[in-house]
Amino acid sequence: MSRQIALCAALALAWSACAAAEEGCKPTQLKNPSLMLADVYKIGAEHAKAWKADAVPARVGNTSLGPLQPDGGSIAWNLMFYSDSAKASMSVTTFRGMLSCWVQPGPAGRIPDLKPDFFRDGAKLYALGKQNGEALLGQGYFIMLDTAAAPGTRHATWYITYTNKDNKNGNLTVIIDANTGAVEKVLK
Repeated sequence: MSRQIALCAALALAWSACAAAEEGCKPTQLKNPSLMLADVYKIGAEHAKAWKADAVPARVGNTSLGPLQPDGGSIAWNLMFYSDSAKASMSVTTFRGMLSCWVQPGPAGRIPDLKPDFFRDGAKLYALGKQNGEALLGQGYFIMLDTAAAPGTRHATWYITYTNKDNKNGNLTVIIDANTGAVEKVLK
């Protein structure tokens, strides 16, 4: 009986989390399923600003379902924007040509100090990833990209990591200043 109670409690918790999220924009079919980083950010920021004028980027990255391509594009992006006035975040995602937005109450985690003109050249980020991880790419790994914020300072960085089709980590991270595009560290 206690197993049933635990299952019911878990289902109730999951339902309440889902119920708290709400659609933030109408799902949209995109003309091009593979968007460049700069283009997906522009689209995401427009949706976020239409939702709340004070929305700021909290996270920008691709997912393992859409590895970063040499041209800087991906079929699977995940962006998050945070509104302090709403005390909520909006996720803007793309996958194989569909764009959707979801709003959820609560904090968005550590928010990187991204300048309005932060570095969003996906092709150059891919080139930096290739330059530092060409051996991994030759072994079938692909490039994952995500923003991060340093503790205390919120210094904004791009993290380039390498993953294979089995989600095995390549144990290499290239850290790039997200505002300038300069390589800061290569961690092996």
